[in-house]
Amino acid sequence: MLNKKRLPFAISIIIVFLTILLCHFTLTFESDNTLITLDDGWTVTLNNEKYENVKLSKFDKTITKVLSRGDHIVMTHLLPDSSHITNPTIAFLSRYTTLDCYIDDENIYSFGHELFNNKHFLGKLYHIISMSPEYQGKKLTFVLDVAEDKAFMRLAPPLFGSHREVAGTLVHENLIIISTGIFLFIFGVCFMCIALLFVSNVSEIKSLLLGSLLCMDMGIWLFCYYSILSFFIYTPYETQIEYFTLYMIIPLCYLLVYYIQDLSGNRVYLALMTVGCGIPVLQFLLHYFFNIHLRETLPLYHFDAIIGFLVVLYYAIKNSRQKNIPPSSLMQMTGIVFFTVSEFMHLIIYILDLNDIPTIPLANRIIISLGCLIYAICQLSTYLIYVTENYAQKKENISLSHLAYADGLTNLANRAKAEQYMASLDKTQDDYCIISIDLNGLKTVNDEYGHPTGDRYIKDFAKVLNNTFNEFGLCARVGGDEFMVILNNITDLDIDGLISRMNSALNVMNALYTEYSRSVAVGYSYRHEFETPNAHKVYMRADQRMYEEKRKMHEELGIHCRL
Repeated sequence: MLNKKRLPFAISIIIVFLTILLCHFTLTFESDNTLITLDDGWTVTLNNEKYENVKLSKFDKTITKVLSRGDHIVMTHLLPDSSHITNPTIAFLSRYTTLDCYIDDENIYSFGHELFNNKHFLGKLYHIISMSPEYQGKKLTFVLDVAEDKAFMRLAPPLFGSHREVAGTLVHENLIIISTGIFLFIFGVCFMCIALLFVSNVSEIKSLLLGSLLCMDMGIWLFCYYSILSFFIYTPYETQIEYFTLYMIIPLCYLLVYYIQDLSGNRVYLALMTVGCGIPVLQFLLHYFFNIHLRETLPLYHFDAIIGFLVVLYYAIKNSRQKNIPPSSLMQMTGIVFFTVSEFMHLIIYILDLNDIPTIPLANRIIISLGCLIYAICQLSTYLIYVTENYAQKKENISLSHLAYADGLTNLANRAKAEQYMASLDKTQDDYCIISIDLNGLKTVNDEYGHPTGDRYIKDFAKVLNNTFNEFGLCARVGGDEFMVILNNITDLDIDGLISRMNSALNVMNALYTEYSRSVAVGYSYRHEFETPNAHKVYMRADQRMYEEKRKMHEELGIHCRL
């Protein structure tokens, strides 16, 4: 049987799995086999130097010059003439360049010149360009103006085919990233809204809120890093969003550990967090005020990320050695560790790729997606643990509150609850009735049959009292054999009729169980009987009338009345 402590984690895995499965079935498509990858056979002119038969995916092998801002690149390729494609489309990923697309010297697409001329940041962007149906054998030309030093070493070859095939292939190739990104963003938004409803000075809520923000941030970063955002929302600022969300990961991780570990008094950690959070702020200031683009300060981020990874790892190990760690804190730290490890591995692969050391692109996507998903699973588990713990605490509080205001023997309200209820009546102007009830012969039953029988007498009467009056007001046991009923909606109530019904129920019990006789003395009073009423005065008069009835009952039976 599944351990209750592991249940939130198991539920989280199931939710993530079902979400990704849903994305997979929703985003898959049937290929019409019209896709052509235009990788080989390009003619490239860099400034005034011409290169023939260039393979774009090996651009750096043919053109060894390091690109600089202002370099002018012209790339040409003949479009296929062997088949007819409905709604022909070409998809091309530009990397820190402008882009003009020509078909036989006719410009059909232009991007980025205003940003380039104003020396604004030009990032990566997928361009989905529709073409004329009469494309066969025509010359395709891409004209690029390089906007950044070392803009790229190689280019992703353009995809040519029907619009459906091009879009479907791009989505299919990035299905892991899309599924992960959608889940992270939607999960982050939903649970951030939930956390905002309960946000307070409680550290758990703050860490959950930050965890949700980190999920959203990771989801957006994945979409932008793999140039997928423009498939759904076209924006020329996709790469700026990529770097912004990337640089925000470190401050969010620092803050998360700060609240999870409760490190408010740790000066060393506060100093590290200040520096770690200050570096991204500095990068943003350099970008937006001094036009030093975010990409140029990427090495500074890498240094900050390595320090942050070591700090998270240190506190995770320290956390694991502590005893009595809250399950929610342990789960959150586990998620952060998995995520930071995957980010560190991703950084290593990125550095290897920069140095032209072969890597496996799919492995890189799986590593980063897996790290993000494990973090999301741990975050979701934390929410479930937090909810279940709070639900259990709420149940315990309700139980303790019930014990404080309930009679242990009969489960009716006790004297404290009755007095609290009467105090609330004094704050209203509504009329009400208080009934005072006393059991007859309880002492005799205790003496002759024992206290267990006396207790059964009390409990039997409590059931009768509750069945008679519970739907109309409060029933309470205020002493050993003393009971009270408070009726606050009395307009249409027949008090004498209800008392008669109660006595009838007792007579039925006497007929069925003849061991001893059950009866009560009753007195009641209304609020409107007093010029300056309060609930205590009303109760005292009801109690006085109850004792008057009790005296009469005892005189009729020749029994000395115990006042």
